[in-house]
Parts: sequence; C-alpha cells; structure tokens
Amino acid sequence: MSFAMRIMLTLFILALLPAYAALASGEVTALSFTINPTGGPQGTPVTVSGQGAQVGLPVQVMLVTDGETGAGTLALVQAMPDANGNFSATLTVPAEAAAGRYAVRAEQRDAQGALVQYYWISFNVGPALVPVTGGWQSSSLTLAGTLAALLVGLVAFQGVRLALRRA
Repeated sequence: MSFAMRIMLTLFILALLPAYAALASGEVTALSFTINPTGGPQGTPVTVSGQGAQVGLPVQVMLVTDGETGAGTLALVQAMPDANGNFSATLTVPAEAAAGRYAVRAEQRDAQGALVQYYWISFNVGPALVPVTGGWQSSSLTLAGTLAALLVGLVAFQGVRLALRRA
C-alpha cells in the first residue's frame, strides 16, 4: 500500500471517529434530569426537569426506594416529552415516607412494557444529612503550581547541563 493511500485511509478513519464516539457514548438519546430540591420533609413538592426522552413514549417519574431497579414506588406521576425530548413533572413526597435516602427515577417503557431507558438521582426525606468529609488541608501550593515548578526546574537543569557541555 502506498504512502499516499495510507494517509488517505488514516484521514478517513479519523473523520469517522466523532460519529462513532457519539453513538458509543449514548449521546444520541440519553435520558437525564435535574431535581429541585434534592431533599426535604414529607409533603415536599419535587420539580423534575428532564431531557433526552424518546418522543411518543410517556415518562414515568417516581419516588422509589431503589433507583437502580425502580422497586418500592412511593409516588408516581407521568409526563409526555415534547418534540425535543424535554419533559417536566412535579412529585410530592408522601406523608407515609419514612426519613431516609430514596431516589427520584424517570423511566420510559415501550408498548409491550419493556424498559427502554431510565435515570435516577438520590433524594433525602427528612432533615438534611451533612456528609462526613475529609482530606488534605488546602494550601497555597496547588498541584498545577508544583508541576509547573518541576517543569521550570527541569528546563533550567537541562540548560545548565547543555551550557557545561559546550564549555
């Protein structure tokens, strides 16, 4: 194979990579949403604003005990996506929901009831939980600053070494 042919083939493959990456990453139709608020007591209305829904299929929005499986439904509303796949709904945390961590889940099912896609976000019922955090104390010397200093030192060292060789 000639060198010119190899270059043409390489350019062709590189031109196809963005389309393949978009398909492989699921960016074509990926259901997702945001919630507001992310926690609250019983009776709290939760606004769900989403995108990436398949047009023509209703979106079931629910408060569940298990976001991954959708088990333990406590509240359920249905929303129809617009022509762009956007949807919105409002759930109300039921009075019988015990304090703890739940999930707001949105899912779409086809006409036969098979799951097409879903997405979920954690929701806390009850008083706000303060997460335990830890880590290094922050300092004025950041990682980027450290790396920059090392790079400058390396360049200076190489410059001195080169100057000594020429002398």
